[in-house]
Amino acid sequence: MTALTALLAAVATLLASQCEAGFAGSTASTYTFNANKMGLDDQNYVLTQALDSATIAARNEQLQSDMAPSVHRYNMFWSSFESSGTPSSSSPVTCDSGYYMVPPDSSGLKVNGGKYNNYRCISYGQEVLTEELLQADEAIGWESAAIIWCAPVYARDPACAGQPEVATESAPDNYTDTYANFTITQTAVSATIAAQLPTLVLPPQVLENSTQGNVAAESALDSSGCSCVPADAFMPDFQDFIAYLGDRVNNGAARFGHYIIWNECANSYWTDVSPRIDVTQVVTAEGQQIWVNTYANMIKLAQAVVQQPALVYVSTDRWWGVPPVLTSWNIGRAHMGTQNLLVGLWEVLGIETEWSLVMHVYGDIGSNEMDMQNGIVNAYGWPTVYIVAAWQNQQLASAIANTPGTSYTIDNAPQRVIAATEQGWQASQNDDQTRAEWLCQAFNYADQVDTLAWMSWFDFQRGSVADDWSLVPSGIDPDLDNGQSSVTYQAMIASNPAKWGVDSSNYCCANVNVGCPA
Repeated sequence: MTALTALLAAVATLLASQCEAGFAGSTASTYTFNANKMGLDDQNYVLTQALDSATIAARNEQLQSDMAPSVHRYNMFWSSFESSGTPSSSSPVTCDSGYYMVPPDSSGLKVNGGKYNNYRCISYGQEVLTEELLQADEAIGWESAAIIWCAPVYARDPACAGQPEVATESAPDNYTDTYANFTITQTAVSATIAAQLPTLVLPPQVLENSTQGNVAAESALDSSGCSCVPADAFMPDFQDFIAYLGDRVNNGAARFGHYIIWNECANSYWTDVSPRIDVTQVVTAEGQQIWVNTYANMIKLAQAVVQQPALVYVSTDRWWGVPPVLTSWNIGRAHMGTQNLLVGLWEVLGIETEWSLVMHVYGDIGSNEMDMQNGIVNAYGWPTVYIVAAWQNQQLASAIANTPGTSYTIDNAPQRVIAATEQGWQASQNDDQTRAEWLCQAFNYADQVDTLAWMSWFDFQRGSVADDWSLVPSGIDPDLDNGQSSVTYQAMIASNPAKWGVDSSNYCCANVNVGCPA
């Protein structure tokens, strides 16, 4: 621990001179951290409750006043934008009603100096909905983040294993309820969108099958292929989707500044690279390298076209070592271990490709899964996040030292940036008082890790009682005017820089004795 403490002390001044939040210049290396590390994932509630623009604005204003969050995270399922079933093509395509062709003509193709590899059909409704949400973020001064996942059926290898069918109790309780609502539906269209698109014919929300490209409502029970990374032949289409988000889904400052590529990418249940390797078996060293190379290629493709300034993130889970394989937790799919993935990515990507790190810090605050052996955590949790952060910073320092002439320093390289974008505790297993206390402790741990830039939870508010993970109860009004009647809401807003470490009456100081004035 002495070496780790010394390493952390060496990087403790990372943020001391940073007074301007967000992207101060034109590249990822200009990113400076926000005053508040607390962000949010509010997409599911906003869509399932079909909030109109005025309510969204009032909700955001209340959040800004109470919490002053930094980053708003969204799930951007590629399949939701290309849900008509029409495959991409190097020739112009005919799109169904409710869709339009991107690029609109041949000048948009790379062969003619444009941005795109191929033509494709994009959903008008999904685009307008996304733009509305981003514009609401921009109006309040928040940064927007996108998780890129779930390729359309045409872009998947038919031999990809995909997520297996599992019994309901083996999957997160709210899996179907949550993931079915991350795409536009008739009931999720706000009044503003309905007025803007009076003649829009939306695609039906149907489960995928072998002959149809509609993947708007994938569930845990349908052998979902959303985990399958694109087939090699369709990697250019993956790159096109990233280019599209920057090219079309933006309105000046209303844009994505953070791109998280796929999900928990050392876990083949969420990032499935089959049939390149067999993900139903323990992965060999050769298989690990194929896995790393495939994912590294996706990071490179995204970084090459992302609308700058922006950060591109590698997504990982809390299993630092290799967890028990093929168990009910991992639902019959292999896991290579987060450290193995990152070691491979440092070798393949290094600092030549810009990338940052996402962590998912599940587990109870005092979980016994945080088993430390010789300074290495098998499964990190909030008390041990700093070890992973220090390890990442050590790899960065080594890479800089071994790259003569690089313009990167320990203070400006994107690899220094860490975001904890998904974590939480189930309401069915923990009362809100306990979860509020854990929120305070988690934020306190995060606050002590200088390189952890922002965090969000899975997710902010429950859209229904069946939503077991969200932190703020469904009974809190959409405009949050009664939010402070919830202890979990009080715990989250204690992170406001005007309260945390400043005002002793903030919930976390008064009840958990963290976040108090020095």
